[in-house]
Amino acid sequence: MGTNSPDDYYALLGIDSNADSAKLRRAWRQLALRWHPDRAGSGATATFQKLSEAYTVLSDPTARAAYDRRRGTAARSSGVSSGDATGAPPATARHRAPGAMLSRLSGALNGLLACGAARRAEGDVIELFLNAHEAAQGGMVTISMRVPVRCSACPPDATASCTRCRGTRTVEELFSAWLAVPPDVVDGTLLMPSAQLRGMLRSVSFRVRRRGPL
Repeated sequence: MGTNSPDDYYALLGIDSNADSAKLRRAWRQLALRWHPDRAGSGATATFQKLSEAYTVLSDPTARAAYDRRRGTAARSSGVSSGDATGAPPATARHRAPGAMLSRLSGALNGLLACGAARRAEGDVIELFLNAHEAAQGGMVTISMRVPVRCSACPPDATASCTRCRGTRTVEELFSAWLAVPPDVVDGTLLMPSAQLRGMLRSVSFRVRRRGPL
């Protein structure tokens, strides 16, 4: 699992440095389900962002190769990486890590639609418009919206009444979609939220659209 440095992305995700993309995705999905703020509470936000940062870098082949080179250089130094005594990588190792939120693209979906930062496409796909800087650096995006879910209060007997959904067996709940945008993301890339709400009737996905600086 590598070192125990808080900045060791492999250790954060609990995988070996030679893990393939399938193992990486499995580890990410399990951790995302555990630490997603919608499930674990707002206190898990910082942990979730750190895990998302690690996954975003390791899931991008170019960013992962660069990270591995820096990580290897740090491991060959005098016991710790250059920079501090905690074993954290030097500042250059964190340069491309998308730790910051892309605030212009984060918020309520209706607001993003109104200002032109997003638009609805076919099916349940939402397109996000990134400027050149946002697409180059990558980062985290969180978008809140109301989505239909199965009514958890409905009794097993379909003929029985339910005061919550009034017999429709469907209700709307607030969903926070967390997205990890990789650095140098390609136009048309499809992004899936780290986790879906339990009982969601339809999954929601997001498509990246790149355009010039805003």
